[in-house]
Amino acid sequence: MRGKIAAVALMGVLVAGCQTTSNEPLPSNSFTFNSSKQVAKEAIVSTYMSRGFNIVRDSDLQLVMDRPASDNFGAQLLFGSNWNSVPNARITATLLGDNPTKVTVQQAVVTNPGTGFERVMDLSQNPDARKQLQIGMNKAQAAATTASRSN
Repeated sequence: MRGKIAAVALMGVLVAGCQTTSNEPLPSNSFTFNSSKQVAKEAIVSTYMSRGFNIVRDSDLQLVMDRPASDNFGAQLLFGSNWNSVPNARITATLLGDNPTKVTVQQAVVTNPGTGFERVMDLSQNPDARKQLQIGMNKAQAAATTASRSN
């Protein structure tokens, strides 16, 4: 039954996507922080942890943060599995340079997060996901700017 519901929902999404197309360009997924790499990373972590994200991986060049998409029924319906009905929302930030720091961010939905059966669906071309990304990263940029001024 769940498979039939998911198939019907997916068909609805596909048909709706075919009906209208937008000529608006996607909001950017690249951001320039006028701060050090460390300050930029701390601002991103602070911004997204306040939204329920947790750090999955952290290296010098990349930061990966996840949170359960328990507030998104559509994501649960389309990307949930028999093992884990709630997929994760994932933010992957790649940080290059140092003062200024260029940050490129990718959003994804992860089915079976943290398991050997993890599947990642890239949302980079989704306009709504990009708008939400823009809002979060603008807050992180503002926090980094404030932190850089106070140092």
